[in-house]
Amino acid sequence: MNFKNIILIFIFSLFCIPQTDAQKLLSVKKSEFVTASDKSPLAYSKIKKAIDLFEEDANSTDQCIALFLEAYKNNKGNAELNYNLGICYLFSNQKEKSTKYLETAYQLNPMLSKDLCFYIGLSYQYRSEFNKAIELFNKNIENEIKIKGEKNKNLIELCEKHINECRNGIHLQSLPASYSISLLNDKVNSRFNDLNPVKVDHVFYFSSQRKLNSSSKSIEKVYSVSTDQDGFQDVKIENIPFDEILNVALVDCIGNNTFAFYAGIDNGGDIYTAEKKDNKWTAVKAIKGVNTLSSREASACIAGNELYFVSDRSGSYGACDIFFCTKIKGGNWSVPKNIGLHINTPFDEADVFVTKDGKELFFNSKGHNSMGGYDIFKCERLQNGGWSDPVNMGAPVNSPYNDIQYFKSDDGEAFFSSERGAGGYDIYSTAKIVKPAKETLLAKEKPAPKKLVPQAPKQVAPELIYRIQILACKNAAPAEELYKIYSGNEVIAHQFLSGWHKYAIGQFKTYRKAEQFKDSCGVSGAFIVLFKNGEPIDLSSL
Repeated sequence: MNFKNIILIFIFSLFCIPQTDAQKLLSVKKSEFVTASDKSPLAYSKIKKAIDLFEEDANSTDQCIALFLEAYKNNKGNAELNYNLGICYLFSNQKEKSTKYLETAYQLNPMLSKDLCFYIGLSYQYRSEFNKAIELFNKNIENEIKIKGEKNKNLIELCEKHINECRNGIHLQSLPASYSISLLNDKVNSRFNDLNPVKVDHVFYFSSQRKLNSSSKSIEKVYSVSTDQDGFQDVKIENIPFDEILNVALVDCIGNNTFAFYAGIDNGGDIYTAEKKDNKWTAVKAIKGVNTLSSREASACIAGNELYFVSDRSGSYGACDIFFCTKIKGGNWSVPKNIGLHINTPFDEADVFVTKDGKELFFNSKGHNSMGGYDIFKCERLQNGGWSDPVNMGAPVNSPYNDIQYFKSDDGEAFFSSERGAGGYDIYSTAKIVKPAKETLLAKEKPAPKKLVPQAPKQVAPELIYRIQILACKNAAPAEELYKIYSGNEVIAHQFLSGWHKYAIGQFKTYRKAEQFKDSCGVSGAFIVLFKNGEPIDLSSL
């Protein structure tokens, strides 16, 4: 499926449901859906229309859901229809509704799709039911390992990534919250995507994909709203003079009423500046030395003599990385450098922001210890001029959804965008929670210590371990035979399962490392097996 439009609109902060392959809906057999009801043929026609619509435009999920639900009224017991409804809800702004339909599909036909458990797990991850999600991701891995012959490595690794995210989520949500958040009112947030918050003095700027009128298309434009004691008032569109570019987003105020913008076009996008004087915008200018023809630059931020931006240019560790420049003689910028592997990861980084005093750096990433999608991270300036390791800002700022575009104004107000709302991306304000100082009590005033009541430990989903099986036989194999088969340094573990003596070597947390070891261990016919809680999984029972 084509995500070009999403890439243009979301400015590197796009969110696509993780896919095992190009996502497709399942066909529904007419003979398995149509009943004696007079309404069945009409209901079936709606299914076909929805599937065709999804294949043409995967962003048309709301229309597809409406068509599928009409058919669902006529026949709720079709596995393929339930699967299609669940997938469409996962692609929509109502992801939490997907669980019901995907689980029903599994109950009707567990073998319906190889990725069915993965998507059920994903639906639980969005609901922050992380242990349940881990169980389902594990189950999908077990089903893949069971397959004889070539396995879907991408699906296995995708499950592993989401398991790590869920474990991160369990930990992060167990910590005391450091921030509180508030959803901005409907002057700013709409049923369309609202993004890129920037506050300068008493004016709040943001980008939105709301329609200008009932007949117009949803394109991204910059809006502003005045702020006073009564909140946000008088929303208006900012007429920034970009020629022949529909999607434009404000990304930062870089001082002296000068702002940085991202303008998206096919196969690229660049950073521009424009100045606002007397409520009028000057002609836009590209930032010299930063934009290139062969890459997309986004989310620029200037703090003092430093410029930070996001790009997919050569020299990136992942698809998109954070780069920086310093100001040199003549007011030009130095050659951009990658900010480094301790901040950038093999996954995507986006939406970098540095406070004007240059002491704090915020960005969002799908790597590090994200709990799902993009999480927002914070770095602090070190004495040597570098940056500390990123720290996840935790819940409730971050969630299993995409949380992006953190901005902190000069007066300390902070905002970010999140996909968790019913209207797609919405804008939230955030404030640091100030803990009250502990009062000092005299010894005689101190309350009696509370009795400690033992609590049952929280259940954590078991971790899967990959091992390499080198031999299976009905009778126990003598040591000399085992050492002829494998002469390496790994300990050969012996398990008796279902009437078979099984011998395995190595312990690996990822399928990729297990596969690499299998191919290099020198044992012909060796294959990967799974262990859970130290015990081998009987894959024949799956």
